[in-house]
Amino acid sequence: MNKVVVFGTGNQAKLMHYLLANDSEYEVVAFSVESKYISSPRFLGLPNVPFEEITDKYPPAEYKMFIALGAQDRNELRERVFYNIKEKGYTLVSYISSKAQTWPDLIIGENVFILQATSIEPFVEIGNNVVLIGTQIGQNVKIEDNCFISTATIGSDVLVGRNTFIGINALVNPYIKIGIKSVIGSGAIITRDVDDYSVYSSPSTSKSRVKSQKLRIM
Repeated sequence: MNKVVVFGTGNQAKLMHYLLANDSEYEVVAFSVESKYISSPRFLGLPNVPFEEITDKYPPAEYKMFIALGAQDRNELRERVFYNIKEKGYTLVSYISSKAQTWPDLIIGENVFILQATSIEPFVEIGNNVVLIGTQIGQNVKIEDNCFISTATIGSDVLVGRNTFIGINALVNPYIKIGIKSVIGSGAIITRDVDDYSVYSSPSTSKSRVKSQKLRIM
């Protein structure tokens, strides 16, 4: 069985531990966060190791990693952690729920999380460090790195720029290009291309004057 260290000790990490234990070929053997965030040496009964010491105790030649974090700071925290882990030489695993609907031609990167009730049509490409929760994705869609999409509907032939957040029940029409680091709020309906750093919210689904750099997504 492939052994994995999960980065994170919050709800996402707890969920990931459960899913890998019950629906994958992986075994979680430890957790890790930066030393300043460690409040206990164990989490869920497993070692909680300072990230600064991870290569000594769980070397990348023997262990893989997974990042279990949310969409904080326009996904930039997950992005930073991803590159820090890669610099240490680790391979990051991906998880696709056995209850998700996918096709054999699906292309995904590292550290991709696809939860149950997600449906992905053919000819889809998903980059590194992407989270998909209960999302419907049409054919010929490309999702770039570090995106977080929750319970949304993405039409066919859509490009989702890197570090974009798309919230619950949002709808993106076909043939749309969404710029990088954009925020599509819950219930928003996107009918035209989205500029970089844009914010769209419901119920009006109008473009906000606030740039996404000013938002703090928890």
